[in-house]
Amino acid sequence: MGKTIQIMLSLLLFFSLSVQAEWEPTHQSKTPTITPAAQRIADQIAKLPDPLFMTEKDHIKVDELLSTTLYQIDIGTNGFQDTLKEYRTKGGTNAWFRAQEYYLTLHSYSQSKEDLLKLAQSSVYNKLTGFGPYGVTQFKAELHLTELNAQYLLFYQLQSFKAFIKDLTISPVPVIAMVVKLFIVYLLLSWWLRNSRGMIQHFRKTKLETPTAPTIWVRLFWYISKANRPIAWLIAITVSLDILAKLQSLQHVKFLDIFTWWILGGSIAVKFILEFAYRNSRSTTKEITAIRLSTIRYYVWSVIGAGVILQITETTIGEGTIYHWVSSLLFLWFIFITILVLRKWKPYVFSENHTSLEMPVWALWAVDKQNTFGLSTITTATMTFWLITRSLKQFVIANLSQYAFFSQALAYLFRIEVAKQSDSGGNNTNLVKLKGDDIFNYVLPGREDSELIGYACEEIKQISRYILSDSPAMCVVSGERGIGTTTFIKQILYRVNNAEAIYLNCPNSGYAELLSDLAVQIGLDAAATDIQILAYLRKSDTNYLIAVDNAQRLVKPMVGGLTGLMKFTNLMRRSKKNHRVLLAIEKSSWRFVDRARGERLLFDLVTFMPRWSEAEISELLDSRLNQDVENPVSFDDLSLPKQWDQDDISEEERARRGFYRILWHYADGNPTVALRFFRLSLRRDQKTEKVVVRLFQAPQADELEKMPKPMLAILRSIVQLEVSTPEELSECTQLTIAEVIGTLRYFESRGYIEWTADKAKISDHWYRFITNALHRQHLLVK
Repeated sequence: MGKTIQIMLSLLLFFSLSVQAEWEPTHQSKTPTITPAAQRIADQIAKLPDPLFMTEKDHIKVDELLSTTLYQIDIGTNGFQDTLKEYRTKGGTNAWFRAQEYYLTLHSYSQSKEDLLKLAQSSVYNKLTGFGPYGVTQFKAELHLTELNAQYLLFYQLQSFKAFIKDLTISPVPVIAMVVKLFIVYLLLSWWLRNSRGMIQHFRKTKLETPTAPTIWVRLFWYISKANRPIAWLIAITVSLDILAKLQSLQHVKFLDIFTWWILGGSIAVKFILEFAYRNSRSTTKEITAIRLSTIRYYVWSVIGAGVILQITETTIGEGTIYHWVSSLLFLWFIFITILVLRKWKPYVFSENHTSLEMPVWALWAVDKQNTFGLSTITTATMTFWLITRSLKQFVIANLSQYAFFSQALAYLFRIEVAKQSDSGGNNTNLVKLKGDDIFNYVLPGREDSELIGYACEEIKQISRYILSDSPAMCVVSGERGIGTTTFIKQILYRVNNAEAIYLNCPNSGYAELLSDLAVQIGLDAAATDIQILAYLRKSDTNYLIAVDNAQRLVKPMVGGLTGLMKFTNLMRRSKKNHRVLLAIEKSSWRFVDRARGERLLFDLVTFMPRWSEAEISELLDSRLNQDVENPVSFDDLSLPKQWDQDDISEEERARRGFYRILWHYADGNPTVALRFFRLSLRRDQKTEKVVVRLFQAPQADELEKMPKPMLAILRSIVQLEVSTPEELSECTQLTIAEVIGTLRYFESRGYIEWTADKAKISDHWYRFITNALHRQHLLVK
């Protein structure tokens, strides 16, 4: 009997019970239909509400219908068995007709049973699909019905073949058309298998190996093309099965799509997943990579096998007791696979690199009980869960930290936490501030040979398309004071090979002095006039790339304040040769130029320098630390709170990164401001001569926020002019000289400004605080 059941189930996997038998003998005048009782039950089920809205009366109705359906299935199964036995021994159209009606009726009852189980209460569902007496009874009933359905479909297929042979003797055209279609599919598949390699290589050369980065769709297509052959076979087999299924006697071959898509499609998915996992495992050891790939294989192939079994069971038998039993067995299989995988990962999970990390109490319990009998699997699963959640947290934080707003929010919260803590060195009277040139022995000043930080790479590419070409161009690079504009310009000049590079630092006096410097650079007398310089540039056989740093000194925020800038740009444009000009203008002054010019074209390209990221600021600060001195700067005793993305590093490294984050947040991406306050944070221990870092004291002045608008206007003008005399400030602000001088004295007494000869300048110490205050008052764009 067991062998018979196995044979019947094998046949069942080939034929779909969902396909209704519609073949009729040529002498049959009627069409087989389901019984009125089965139709009545199906109609009553369709009228039932959704389980969420069912009342107690509805649940009672479901139980009654389910009981009736099970009773009708038992009666119908006995009648179906007797009819098949009669047809097998005697044959005849009447017996076959009754067998068709029984089949269709029982199929309807089975569908009704499946729908009612979904609507039934959990206690009823578990009783009929579980492993108790009722579940075993239903399992035997479904298995017996499945055996009868397999016998019926075997007879049905024989009838279909007979009809097919008869139709073939009348007209072979459908079969010939099918063979032609299959032959075309075979030809296309053969052509692709022969030529796919060359086509993909051509695609790689034309789309991937290009100066510009390929789009995400091109990269995705290239990634998929690595499995082009299995995909081609999958498409060809699917199309072939569709063609074969159109013949009446072969319609059940469509059932093979389940195997095709799950097995062949699953193998393609395994290839992609393993390739992705391998590419992202290059930083790990070979042993860990091997365990990771084997884990993926275990689970992916288990999912594929479970998918095939469950879909076949659902298609042939439905979601009844057998389906529930199969699901339970597959669940146990996945538990076994999980235990096996955890045993493989245990040595890695409890390695010294992981057990030495800071972890919660429940993870510490798992480490203590890792070798306890009976708890080994549980402790490994617990530790694995902690490591996965920790890695996910780090991955999310690392990706979100690429966005400035998130890093700024973290730094802000970090500063609040620091403010709550007492300064660990505040009570240490042996700590004194470093002063004078001694500071620069520990945090080095910038030099021509200083380490170059990879900053503003995209902006360099944009400018280079114009400045480094053979065509005339006039471009502007604009950024905040101290952002690194000078270094940016010199990087451009180092790349010039088709012109003579000239670097000019615009004097404070403006256009006249700049013209003298230009004349000297091109070989003329310092007293050369505009006409002489213009004539020389027109006749010169040499193309010049003229870079003017601090060109904001040609601009004054007042009526007629663009005169110097317009004179210089007009002089360069009238030279007519392929000379190129690059101007560096501070952003505060550029806003005045932009508003004054409006939409009138003045420059070919204007590029704005971005703020430095946290990683770039950290790299700069590290490069300026002098490690060659006897007592280099130490962070090991700096008291800072732990942050979310710094739980796997040493205490000194954590303190260093945390301090850099505070500097970056306060400087708002300005490296010069960050370096200044880094130097102001250095302390020397008079006993040990050790140089340590203590949190700097940022300027605090609430009066800036409450300052009258005329005084803020003077501050804004000083920022825009960089250095300015009282007379210039009077012209820009329309205030009297007496008012300007009185305000400047007020600023000087509080340290807001510094004097260079007779010109005022915003002090480096207050620069960031003043620009932030002006920005909040909408008087300045940083």
